Formats: sequence, structure tokens, C-alpha cells
Amino acid sequence: MNPLRNVRVPTAPIQVGIAGGFGRLVNISATGALVHVRQTLAHECLPRRNTSLTGPMVIHVKPDPVDLRVRVVRSTAASIQLPEATVMKSEECDVALVFTDLSPKAQAVVKRLCGLAFEKQE
Repeated sequence: MNPLRNVRVPTAPIQVGIAGGFGRLVNISATGALVHVRQTLAHECLPRRNTSLTGPMVIHVKPDPVDLRVRVVRSTAASIQLPEATVMKSEECDVALVFTDLSPKAQAVVKRLCGLAFEKQE
């Protein structure tokens, strides 16, 4: 039996800053987020076996961006296929992140992005 986890909410493609580069938010929950990043950036973010990569992330929301700290949980290639392409090419990765430190301001932004799902589990 799998433990319950916080409900993930799809988001608009909000820009995020992570590992010295940029990505876009795919979904968010009360405890973490999924972000699309350029593959070269994702390789820098990949967690090594038996270690945890943590660092800062900025969510570029209006009126002011919010800073928080995250830990990389998983990174996988995201396939991009164009209708006219003959070869599938992957230039982006999905990076799953867990929030490790949320200031009151960051928690308020995450709560706003999650809406009513902030306290729900599935």
C-alpha cells in the first residue's frame, strides 16, 4: 500500500530559476513541484547515488518572485516530438523537487498556486 501524498496541481508555465538556469513549473503541491528544465541544466541537477542535491529555487510570480530551497528527488528525460520530425529528440528534463525550507512568504505563494488542493492528499 502506497502512502498518501499531497495532491499535485497543474500550473501555468511559470518561470523558475534553479541551479543557475531557468525552467518552467509544470505542477506543484504543498510539499514539492515538477519543473521542466533544459537537459544540460538537468544533468547538473541529477542527484548522485546516495546523495541529495539541495539548493535555491526562485518562482517568478507577480508581484515579487519568491525564494525557497529544494531537494532534487528525480530527473527524467522529457521527450519532445514535433509532428513533422522523423526522429524524437529530448532536449528537456522533468525534475521532481521537494521543498526543504519554506519561508512564510514562500508558503503563501505555494498555497495560492495549489488553491483548495493545498491540504488535500491522494
